[in-house]
Amino acid sequence: MKQGNKIAIIVVLGLVVLFGLGQFFTTPVAPVSQSPAANSQQPINNAPAPTQVLAYEPPVLASGPRVESGSCWTNSIAAPYRKDAWRCAVGNGISDPCFEIPNNTNLICGVNPQNPDTAFILQLTKPLPAPEVPQGPAPTNWGWLVELQGGTLCSPFTGTLPFASDGESASYGCAPGPLGKDIMIFGDLNASSSVWTAKIGTLSTSTKAFPPKLENAQTVPVISVWQ
Repeated sequence: MKQGNKIAIIVVLGLVVLFGLGQFFTTPVAPVSQSPAANSQQPINNAPAPTQVLAYEPPVLASGPRVESGSCWTNSIAAPYRKDAWRCAVGNGISDPCFEIPNNTNLICGVNPQNPDTAFILQLTKPLPAPEVPQGPAPTNWGWLVELQGGTLCSPFTGTLPFASDGESASYGCAPGPLGKDIMIFGDLNASSSVWTAKIGTLSTSTKAFPPKLENAQTVPVISVWQ
């Protein structure tokens, strides 16, 4: 055997020993390519959905789980832009809004679209007066019931409006929130985008100062509005 061939064989054997038989004699397999989604977590879209603006339609019914008697003397303050919504005296209390039921002389009051059990039928003891509603187009950013992010429900104040020491007045009262205090909406609902917002807060009870201080103020999305 020639000297050159001996040297070539020695080099080959050395490479086999160094890299291993499999690495030297087999064709390398290209790694499987992965999409960026396979190597990273997909971002979670936490953006709130557009606010639902719902036109409430009273159900066509003649009776309900509870029947009360009373009378209505003016259009609703909570739903002032609806001719079929009224402010009514029921027993020793006031119910606002009460809605006319289609093709019926009765009204339905205590409406909560999320909880039908709160509603009751109002049998009128006297006819309704002539409706008086504001002239001109109704504003868009109103509701007689408002659902905030998290499910908190708010309804308009229909009497004296609470106000804070900075002069801001509350327009809606809400169910107690995480702080255990009554949340209020201050000012108007902001309907400048598809996701409405509301400025909420609580009034301080830590001092006897009047007007009380506005606390825990924040802006939150509005999930639903009933008009």
